[in-house]
Amino acid sequence: MSRQLNNFLDFFKKNRIIIYVMLGLALMMQVCSRGAGIQESMPEAPQSEVVSPQTSDYPSQAPSDEAPSGDGGFVSMLLVTIIVLGFFVAKRYGYLDKLLPKIVIFRVGYYRLKSNGNLALKVYIINQTQRDITFNAPTILFFKGKDKREFAIKNIGGQNYFPITLMPGTGHKFTIDAQKFYNNVDGLNDYKTIRMQICSNCGKCYKSMKWPVGLTFKKI
Repeated sequence: MSRQLNNFLDFFKKNRIIIYVMLGLALMMQVCSRGAGIQESMPEAPQSEVVSPQTSDYPSQAPSDEAPSGDGGFVSMLLVTIIVLGFFVAKRYGYLDKLLPKIVIFRVGYYRLKSNGNLALKVYIINQTQRDITFNAPTILFFKGKDKREFAIKNIGGQNYFPITLMPGTGHKFTIDAQKFYNNVDGLNDYKTIRMQICSNCGKCYKSMKWPVGLTFKKI
């Protein structure tokens, strides 16, 4: 029993954001379902009415509006509970991993350093395939129209990490000070668009989108 509890707690810690989002959606659905059941009645203009003596002693009562049912909120909570439990079971027994695509994730973020305003690139490589992959040194490319200049990055922060082999489910991240290329290479300031690229030892290359340097506003 304690082992199952620990597994559930580990699952909750790893996927708490998804669970919070589902619970928030369920709460929103419940609020919307209750709000939809409340209808505002428009006030009616007073009308003169002739009442016979027989009926005046027995005033009639207007039918009251029924309170909105809470069945919609209960159904929403039940659906979210089923989804969360199904997600936990699929994660626990590996069904979720089989459904996810087996790919290499190559993501690049473009920032400005708070200390000096230099252009910095944060690079993430994640191996989501089922085999080991060896990656060669990354390349940074600078574009000016159809012209381009590219440089292999062999040293990152005084360390030479490449070639690097990533096992399934593992990744690597690093930061590149791209401003150094602009400061040290003549004529490179005219190349206002950049891109990162990395290739595996089997010849497959992964590229980031081209990014205009002038649109870099985030700081780290």
